Amino acid sequence: MNKHGGYYGNKKNILDFSVNINPLKTPEKTIENIKKYATKLHKYPEIEGKTGKKIIANNLGIDTKKVILGNGAIELIYLFARAFKPKKVLIIQPTFNEYERAFKLVNSEIFHFQRDEKSGFNIDVEKLSNYIDKVKPDTVILCNPNNPTATYTEKEKFKRVLEKIKNNNSYLFLDESFIDFSNKESFIELTQKYPIFIIRSMTKYFAVPGIRLGFGIGNKKIINSLNKYKEPWTINTIALNTISELLNDDSYIKKTKEWYLKEKEYMNEKLKEIKNINYYKSNTNFYLCKTDITSKKLKDKLINKNINIRTCEDFYGLENNHFRICIKNRLENEYLINQLNLILN
Repeated sequence: MNKHGGYYGNKKNILDFSVNINPLKTPEKTIENIKKYATKLHKYPEIEGKTGKKIIANNLGIDTKKVILGNGAIELIYLFARAFKPKKVLIIQPTFNEYERAFKLVNSEIFHFQRDEKSGFNIDVEKLSNYIDKVKPDTVILCNPNNPTATYTEKEKFKRVLEKIKNNNSYLFLDESFIDFSNKESFIELTQKYPIFIIRSMTKYFAVPGIRLGFGIGNKKIINSLNKYKEPWTINTIALNTISELLNDDSYIKKTKEWYLKEKEYMNEKLKEIKNINYYKSNTNFYLCKTDITSKKLKDKLINKNINIRTCEDFYGLENNHFRICIKNRLENEYLINQLNLILN
């Protein structure tokens, strides 16, 4: 299994900056209504989750037949790999390491296109286009905003690559799990013209990783192909009935936006003041950083101060002094900044 964020040690009261979850925690309305859903546990949920798909489609203003539900976005990564079994897969790196694992399981040949750290890990579209001409991949994988670099690639900028993908009869597998935290545009409208499959996670924004809830968007041909390989009943009753509660919780969504804008500004200013640290421009709720000491050494020092961070040595193209931190509430952010200052200064 691949390495992921999250604290798994025995120490109590750890502030976990390694997982990119909304610090406002699970909406109270959702917690209250889960008790109501519990009365339905003696019945099977909908096989394909039609009710949930309809709610998501209405929320996004698209056809229900263009939506597929997943037991977390992670299920849809592995489902796409099984359904399409691409011979060649091009992954834009560094990025989430489950993509490579999923496609290796179906014997895809993996190619890597490396973002340039000197440019802040932005994509050189011309180089990427040329590399696609050389490799001719069946699937190109892009995470946008990207995990762990927090970079975002604009739609207009990426259209040149999309034309290449379309002309090669290939697919773009696009992970937008962190788009809700940013004020950036989704690629959803481009699914009408280009062969794009988009996955979204409800885990991060609504702080419900324990429920396992995600969805995918694509044209009807892509969704039909995925449904042929999808197991029945992967979405349980509680997850299915939670979709409407989450998407219609206007109060929680408003509070999240207010928190994000305020704390993002705070973190941008405070990270600038820390000596011996480089951080990269973030378009979502976490930062990729780099120091002169190894991230493992930094992590060990921070654990002693009850803080956990995500070391990034397992990401393709990153080094042992890269690490990732999420944005939490003000008191927790202040404590992290103070401890980084003490250690790195």
